[in-house]
Amino acid sequence: MRNAILLMILATGVALQPVQSHATGLQDLQAFSDAFAELTSQVSPAVVAVKTEQEIQSNRSNDPLNNHPFLRPRQRDGEIREGLGSGVIVSADGYIITNNHVITSGRERETVASRILIELADGHSYEARVVGRDVRTDLAVLKIDEAADLPFLTLADSDELDVGEWVVAIGNPFGQLHTVTTGIVSAVGRSAHLSDYEDYIQTDAAINPGNSGGALVDTRAGLVGINTAIMSRSGGSQGIGFAIPANLVQTIMSQLIEFGEVRRGMLGVQIDDVDADLVHALGLERSQGALVERVFDDMPAAEAGIKPLDVIIAVDGELIDGRSALRTYIAHKRPGTEVSVTLLRNGDERHVSVTLAALDKQVAAAPSEPPVDERLGLRVRPLTEEVAERFGFEDEEGVIITRVLRGSSAGRAGLQPNDLIVEVNRESIEDVSDYEAVIEDASGTALLMIRRPGRRGIQTDVVALRLPD
Repeated sequence: MRNAILLMILATGVALQPVQSHATGLQDLQAFSDAFAELTSQVSPAVVAVKTEQEIQSNRSNDPLNNHPFLRPRQRDGEIREGLGSGVIVSADGYIITNNHVITSGRERETVASRILIELADGHSYEARVVGRDVRTDLAVLKIDEAADLPFLTLADSDELDVGEWVVAIGNPFGQLHTVTTGIVSAVGRSAHLSDYEDYIQTDAAINPGNSGGALVDTRAGLVGINTAIMSRSGGSQGIGFAIPANLVQTIMSQLIEFGEVRRGMLGVQIDDVDADLVHALGLERSQGALVERVFDDMPAAEAGIKPLDVIIAVDGELIDGRSALRTYIAHKRPGTEVSVTLLRNGDERHVSVTLAALDKQVAAAPSEPPVDERLGLRVRPLTEEVAERFGFEDEEGVIITRVLRGSSAGRAGLQPNDLIVEVNRESIEDVSDYEAVIEDASGTALLMIRRPGRRGIQTDVVALRLPD
């Protein structure tokens, strides 16, 4: 009876709707569709196909497998490997933005294609040269020299982009030239662990292989991002695509055009995220900022008085929500730039000015942090004078715990960041090499003696950790 009444109400409501309102709704829908069609026709001419050719240097010309009757021959020296990606013209005189991985090959993306062809939407083709490329953000700038008055897109202010905004992605997925898809901005400020410096726009507009280097535009026809990657278990679009934001593109592009390379600033610190365990250990109110684990000697941070266990929460007034955000922000400042750093030390907020040094390639290539010991679920570092002084370990030797994974053997045993390991299986620990050697030889159980700051001074605890077989 209840359902019947509901159906009657719905039926009555439909019957009472004026015919005119349906017509108005259809007109609005058509206007919405026409707007996207107009947007697409306006921006598509500036999106190009980037075709590459690379001569194979495999050193396999005498490989016997090339002559095997039941196997497909491997590529021989001198053969040409072709590639296809996307690019965006950003100036009338022929500057083009694309991804570095579109025009390079090799494990470290060090081999640039021997020939790069640009195909426009109108069918015209031009050969392009590489102005500069940046592996760390996966961006490259190309230039067409023999063309003029080309259609181009203007880089928009990607900081003004809101989650939920409509966007259009244009590129060449699977060789289908100038394919257009639509979606919304799913998130901003994403890190997908795909490159060194990330601040991705996430979108559900369909992005597939071949879209790399293509345009992500807003409804005002502004270029808000360069499509660069997807997160997928199938290899195709599953609704999670990533684009490099236009403001970052502008920063990288201007340096590549001016210098042919990107010159980055550096604080001279080793940093990590602040998780829930560190919040408790450091006496913070909430998870925020980036934890300073190490300060390198004779570097800007050291000269400014930044110390290990400081938590950097803002730079130039911009809030820092983690390690990746801090690294990206600093790396996009040029050497010599003075930045204002806001940090927390023992619960007190402090402000220091730091003049950035140049990021040295050797420093950049060094690992940013040691790996987590998967057997125990913790990470350790040497006990520095600064850390020893802060926690009262001046008379101790050992290694300091900097990270404990939840659900790990160490986590279940109650170990915490800033605990000092002084013995393992009755062997004294003086440094990280001692710790690693004893743990490597251990089997069954690891017996750890630790020191921990407490209300009544330094406390000692003995913890047994079961080791996996």
